[in-house]
Amino acid sequence: MLSNEEKYLFNLSAISHEIRNPVAIISSYLQLTQRKHPEVTGFDTWQPLMENMDFLKQLLQDISSYTNASKLHKTLSSLTAFLDHLVQSCQPALLPVTLSFHSPVDTSLSYFDKDRMRCVFLNLIRNSYEAIKDRPDGKIHLTLSISDDNYIISVTDNGEMIPAQHLSTLFQPFVTYKAEGTGLGLALVHEIISAHKGTISVCSTREETCFQITLPICHKA
Repeated sequence: MLSNEEKYLFNLSAISHEIRNPVAIISSYLQLTQRKHPEVTGFDTWQPLMENMDFLKQLLQDISSYTNASKLHKTLSSLTAFLDHLVQSCQPALLPVTLSFHSPVDTSLSYFDKDRMRCVFLNLIRNSYEAIKDRPDGKIHLTLSISDDNYIISVTDNGEMIPAQHLSTLFQPFVTYKAEGTGLGLALVHEIISAHKGTISVCSTREETCFQITLPICHKA
């Protein structure tokens, strides 16, 4: 017997699958039209049409990621090395924003899904970047520590304060406070962390916003 949440995800996945095919066909016809009639790119309606098509494809991709978030493929890895490599890879693309990582300990090997976790931290880093990209002193800082049998990972930025009334709905699917957001980024983050038996919380003040993840140290796949 499926739970209500499992039924919801199943129905959402089925609907997005049915929509994906006609969207792909429409996108192909639009590309064909542009090749045969390049003058259409000069129409006032063409750019908004293509932008909305891109948004629709991104939405379908986000739905697919969200509905599959709990399907984990864990491997034995070092979370310290994983985060250090991720931050070094992302930093050049975020300049002039400063992205840094600090861990007072070198964590032991633990089982987690590296692809899903990459998705988690890329989403959180992107959210922080969008909040501070116009600030000359923008900073994003990741920290990793251990408390009892848990990893504690924080992603902190010095961007604008998240309004208090938004905090309780940040992780709900299809809730967004961005003009071009799909409302699935933080919902996906929440689902992946929950699938790893962890928790995520957020605290936002005038000085900083911090997303904190508590993740059990897992020595078995």
